[in-house]
Amino acid sequence: MAGNCTVGVGILLSYSPCTEKQMKTKYDLAKLNATFHNRLEEAQKYVRFYIREAQLSQEQFDALTSFVFNVGVGNAKDVLAFANKGDYQKVENEMNRFVCITEKGKDGKPSRKKLSNGLANRRKREIVPFQIQP
Repeated sequence: MAGNCTVGVGILLSYSPCTEKQMKTKYDLAKLNATFHNRLEEAQKYVRFYIREAQLSQEQFDALTSFVFNVGVGNAKDVLAFANKGDYQKVENEMNRFVCITEKGKDGKPSRKKLSNGLANRRKREIVPFQIQP
């Protein structure tokens, strides 16, 4: 949707549309799975590194891992800091900021933000473990 080249289960190849060569490449499924699992493990390590004070449930840990995997640790630092403090309302608010993609103009440069229903739905699932039940 953002016009980036991805393969497999969202493995980013470039921040631009796929080239003809990338489109014709036959990707090794085992290598794609290994890359996915390496990136997943990396996201888990970041969650463990940044969450030192709070006790997370498994569902919260999984949600934060999913979020870090999707947006990158640089974009996730505020969410991780709020989760570490147990400020789950701020976790929810901050996660919900990441529901847009940046469309590119015909020149390939970023032009405007657009709501992504897929990202909005993903965030809805990720925030559930942080919603305080009355």
